[in-house]
Amino acid sequence: MDHFEHDLQLLKEPSNYFEGRSRSTELPLPRNILLFLRDSKSTLQQEAIQNRSHHRHVLAFNLRTEGRVHIDHLSLMLAPGQSALIFPYQFHHYSGLASETLRWLFCTFEIASSDFLGPLKDTVVTFGDRSRGMLERLLRAWHESSEEPGWEILQPMLLELLLQLKKDREAMNPEPPAPAGNSLVRSVNEILARHPGRFLQVGELAQLLGLSESQLHSHFRKAAGIPLGSYLQNHRMNRAMSLLKNTDLRLYDVAERCGFGSPQAFNRTFKAETGVTPLNYRRQSLSLPGSN
Repeated sequence: MDHFEHDLQLLKEPSNYFEGRSRSTELPLPRNILLFLRDSKSTLQQEAIQNRSHHRHVLAFNLRTEGRVHIDHLSLMLAPGQSALIFPYQFHHYSGLASETLRWLFCTFEIASSDFLGPLKDTVVTFGDRSRGMLERLLRAWHESSEEPGWEILQPMLLELLLQLKKDREAMNPEPPAPAGNSLVRSVNEILARHPGRFLQVGELAQLLGLSESQLHSHFRKAAGIPLGSYLQNHRMNRAMSLLKNTDLRLYDVAERCGFGSPQAFNRTFKAETGVTPLNYRRQSLSLPGSN
């Protein structure tokens, strides 16, 4: 007797023909799904800084080469066989990569509400065989559904994978161990988190870290793969974008909280970096998935 026949025989008569197995609320489907591969250290770090803050979820799967994922002020080690979900407008960067070559698969998507994904926030998940199999099927479906209407199959498949990753997370220890090792990028992020309303100059950072400015510039570029100035500017812009999208703060208050000297300087810098004014960015963000 095969498994299917055995399972058929185990079925029992329903006690109630109008009550089945389901949750009381419908889960939203991911949409606008993208899959891409990063196979070099330089590409991973450069693309992270160029794409900066956005409204999409970023799901990273480490298939080869250990590295560190910085999410806001947190620094998490991502080993092969682990994944991390970065939520919209979370500042993120990568450092401490064990090799110049790597194999990190990324899946980015939009979703109307991600409250149910809360357990995956600010943590890494060791994905099991079931999740790995789902990921492989998602990748295969991605290649097979290059045109509409084949795209529709990707949405339930990704949702199923996300729910399985939640189960993988629940199967892990409640509190993952604190990331080990010293990281200059993590130290800079922690200092920035303690001074959210100021744009710290390089000299101030160097003094707080016990380094000379030249040492800080040199060590940081080696650790993060990008110049410190670009990193600091990206961090400030990331915070501004998040406040514009997720709060009702006046533009003056956003400028102040992000360390800009004046609303005029904020407007000028924001437009130069993004191509739109802060006000227009806020208006555009109202039409994005998950906006009220």
